Amino acid sequence: MGHLDDRAPILGPGDGPFFSKNFVRLFFAVYLVLGLVLIALTPPFQSPDAFGHFDRAVGLSQGKIDNTIVRGVPGEPFTVGLFEMETVFSQMSEAPTTTATKFEYTYSWQRTWNMPLYFTNFVYGGNYPFLYVPQTFGVIVGRIISNHLLVGYYLAVIFNLLAFVGLTKWAFARLPQRIALSIGIFLLLPMVNSLAISVNPDCLLLALSVVFAAALYCNYCESRDRETPHPFALGRTSQSRQRFARTSPYYQIGFASLLFMAVEKPPLLLLGLLLPLADLHSNLRRYVRRTLVFMFSTGAVYELWVTFGAGPKGKSVALAGVAPMRQLKLVLTNPHLDVTVLVQSGRTYGLLYWKEFVAGIGWLDTWFPSWFYILTTIVLALAFSNSVLAGSRDTFRTLWSLFAIALVAGALVVAFYLVDTSYASTLITGLQGRYFLPLVPVLLVVLSPEPTRSMRFRPIGAVVEEYASFALIGLQLWIFTSFALTLLRRYWGW
Repeated sequence: MGHLDDRAPILGPGDGPFFSKNFVRLFFAVYLVLGLVLIALTPPFQSPDAFGHFDRAVGLSQGKIDNTIVRGVPGEPFTVGLFEMETVFSQMSEAPTTTATKFEYTYSWQRTWNMPLYFTNFVYGGNYPFLYVPQTFGVIVGRIISNHLLVGYYLAVIFNLLAFVGLTKWAFARLPQRIALSIGIFLLLPMVNSLAISVNPDCLLLALSVVFAAALYCNYCESRDRETPHPFALGRTSQSRQRFARTSPYYQIGFASLLFMAVEKPPLLLLGLLLPLADLHSNLRRYVRRTLVFMFSTGAVYELWVTFGAGPKGKSVALAGVAPMRQLKLVLTNPHLDVTVLVQSGRTYGLLYWKEFVAGIGWLDTWFPSWFYILTTIVLALAFSNSVLAGSRDTFRTLWSLFAIALVAGALVVAFYLVDTSYASTLITGLQGRYFLPLVPVLLVVLSPEPTRSMRFRPIGAVVEEYASFALIGLQLWIFTSFALTLLRRYWGW
């Protein structure tokens, strides 16, 4: 049964081997230490959308759930020191060749919480507040122990990292080695690291995606074991059916994690098709019922939040030339244009999307050398291949799961084309490679839900099972070194 502790799940024979508890502790201890080092090497606010997200955390720490509207502009009256501190560091983001100097830190250290109020314009007041809990708690602690704004910022980042490590460690320990290895490599991507050491709520979103993947796998294994008749269970069929009808604790964990993910990123709602995956083969009616319950409950939570929490105050102002409904009609009535948009976007931004997926930190994209992307791609391909070839899969369940993931990916692309792209444009704007990261942990579980007795791809599988611990720690050090050197060159002029 699933419990939120360090005990590995009790699954059927052949579901392992699992990484040892000591290795899991070591891997995430190193992850935490390296994350703190990366925080020290990264100047404040040098992560995706950091300014608006930190403003959101500050507002929540003051009990402000949504935005205040002043003359039609959404924002909040924050201390002027916050605005001045962000202005200094924003110049670094806007000019990628600018290095960090002592001035930014000295000037920002002088900004305090008790400075006069200033209306700060930001559009994140409508974001669901749950994913800001670690950052908000860090800001609150920072204000208690120090009057300096920078202390609150760094504590917000550190608490976000601690939440990320805690959630992913729990999930990592519940996955067999063949899947956990690929998840571990995923966690080492510079893009994932950069979100883990930021104030961005995508940090918690990625952690929840790993938790959801682990819950999906464990719920699948528990249900599979219940479907298998026990040799001493004769005469107790009705009791077994009643036990099987109960909701697995892992199902409940998966439901909760996916609920928060879908409320923050609505296209992820379609991953609800995977939540009761274990029931699909054994009881189609139960599968449909659980899917509908999740869809309607998540939709209700989202609508309640938009109506009574965020309201129209948190909505981003539409860009000039953007007409979502008109664009949707155009998409539905011009199939040729749909193909043109996908081809042109892929041809123009395809390589950029991949670089953003691996290490896309906006102004750091071009600082990673080409050989880094090539080697990282090879490592990812080998890890994914081993995970897939090491499992014997139910073809129908796998195809159904891949269909749901494809729907989510397609929904993300369509959403950005409708909402953030000018009318009739042949290129999709606003889409970034990092938006597809939450789909990866689930994809790994979908492609390898069951073990096999013999390794199909022996040249890789045998090495991975024997030396996986050394390989993961080695990858940690290699990727950390490359990331650290990139930060040193970009921000510190090395």
